[in-house]
Amino acid sequence: MPLHQSLPLATLLQLPTFWICVWIGLLTATVAIIWLIRTRLRNIKPWQKCAILSLWVHVLLACLTATVQIAVGSAGGGPGYGPPIQVALLPDQLEAIATSTDATPTPFDEFELDPNATDVETVESADDAPKADEAEKPPAEPFEAPQLLAKAEPAPEPAAEETEDEPEPAAPTLNETDEQVAVETPPPVAEPASAPDDVTAKPLASADESIAPPAAVAEAPAASPVSLPRRKQLPAPYAARFAANRTEIVAAGGGNTQTEGAVRAALNWLAAAQSKDGRWDAKRHGAGREYYVLGQDRQGAGAQADTGVSGLALLAFLGAGHTHQEGLYQPHVGSGLEFLRRSQQPDGNLCGDAGLFAQMYCHSMASFAVSETMAMTDDERLGPLVRGATRFTIAAQHPTDGGWRYRPGDTGDTSQLGWQVMILRSAERCDVAVPPIIWTRVDRFLRQVERGQAGGLAVYRPEEARPTRTMTAEALYCRQLVTGRADGALSAAALREAIGSLSAEPPSTAQVNFYYWYYATLALHRAQHTTPEAGEAWRRWNDALTRTLLATQNKDGSWPETCIWAGYGGRVFTTALGAMCLEVYYRYVPPEESVDASDIAAHPDWQAVPPR
Repeated sequence: MPLHQSLPLATLLQLPTFWICVWIGLLTATVAIIWLIRTRLRNIKPWQKCAILSLWVHVLLACLTATVQIAVGSAGGGPGYGPPIQVALLPDQLEAIATSTDATPTPFDEFELDPNATDVETVESADDAPKADEAEKPPAEPFEAPQLLAKAEPAPEPAAEETEDEPEPAAPTLNETDEQVAVETPPPVAEPASAPDDVTAKPLASADESIAPPAAVAEAPAASPVSLPRRKQLPAPYAARFAANRTEIVAAGGGNTQTEGAVRAALNWLAAAQSKDGRWDAKRHGAGREYYVLGQDRQGAGAQADTGVSGLALLAFLGAGHTHQEGLYQPHVGSGLEFLRRSQQPDGNLCGDAGLFAQMYCHSMASFAVSETMAMTDDERLGPLVRGATRFTIAAQHPTDGGWRYRPGDTGDTSQLGWQVMILRSAERCDVAVPPIIWTRVDRFLRQVERGQAGGLAVYRPEEARPTRTMTAEALYCRQLVTGRADGALSAAALREAIGSLSAEPPSTAQVNFYYWYYATLALHRAQHTTPEAGEAWRRWNDALTRTLLATQNKDGSWPETCIWAGYGGRVFTTALGAMCLEVYYRYVPPEESVDASDIAAHPDWQAVPPR
């Protein structure tokens, strides 16, 4: 048989048995439909015949689309119906990054940020590993690093009759003195083959030492002195968190002793709500309840969002100047970071056990927390977490529209974009390189979601027409981060349009929306000095925000989870976002110049997408 005649037959024979049966049935049904139209249905109107044939042709085309694969392959490189091959056209800037010599590359080889770094452990293939021992091996942690917990008190020495073995020396932790940290950290010791399956979930510190808030925290004054270790100069955005005159900064920005008291109460509640293994349990604190927001069933998203809400809780502590190295909540931050380290997957993903609708949110919130911690403390032991999470974020971006959504490679939405942009900006402050093409794609996405007469409003997805205030706030803040400008590089009319939209719906008890308040607070605070109108808009917004948050805070320091979106994130979600809103006066310091030299727009090889 000639080659051109044998190819279709070969393709047919490679189909699964299911599809062969389907196509035989479709062929039989096609013959039957033609026979019916020529016999029993020959008297029906011509347009009815056309409708029947058209409907059937669409059925055939749908089956053909589901059957034919443009590219197929398997993990071993042979023919067959293995995992689909993902193809992305990369510009010239990423050719060097995309080049890989491995026969079976890992998902992030094409986005290697540091060619000299070896953050991820090499994983042997299934063919090379001894199969007899696989069932006995404990699950390996994806990123080996020293523990990030506060140093525990030494346990009492056992009696002589119980054991004669000498106790092993304790590994240095992040809370030790400068002299102790200077000691070379020994490499992590592998667990024995007989270790239990849940070894990585074992609590790494006792509840009394790392979970219960200190008794003096609740009554600590707002301006209580904190002894700070010597550190390198902080990146400019974080400087006010540790300023000696932070009380004056709060008063000048629009806060007061009441707002600072609300922040302390919220952090006390978050400290008490932390589980023994360092996580914040989302479901335990009301997450995963389906409220059918905007009429969509998200299947109780958030019930397993432990990494996401843990990231938000850590961001609230960091916003007030508490890290794993200093502050009243030092052990809580340390154990929370340790939980995220154990949760990271080999590909860098920090989604944990979250479901579809919450996976990318959890990854981004947790990644934002670890990258901001590293940027504040310059602790290189967090480097594997940050670099792995950044690689995953870069690979998950859609190569055409420049956005992120529920799964890697999905076309994007504005809600996901904000969290991913904050990851990348924090990672850059940790000296993690982000390819310039990533920012060009982000700029392209922001252009696609512009709406309004002047382009100051934004929609949730590019194909939508109706803008929302939440997406307008988030898009404005993303523009501010990407361009390094307080006005987001918008025209005066577009900035006025955006600020006017946000000002039209200030915070109130009539409709509590912590997600909207969070992004609008960041954007309006950053833009307040651009124009007199922007300054007045910030003052009105801040007044409404503080009055509403102080009025709705529970006596235990938390905020209720009975508002929009809070059914998915629970009380940790609302309390962390509420605290960060009230930390806005010192959480980030806007750059003094119109464009910060470290921002994206100042990169010589960054290219903005031309306006439409």
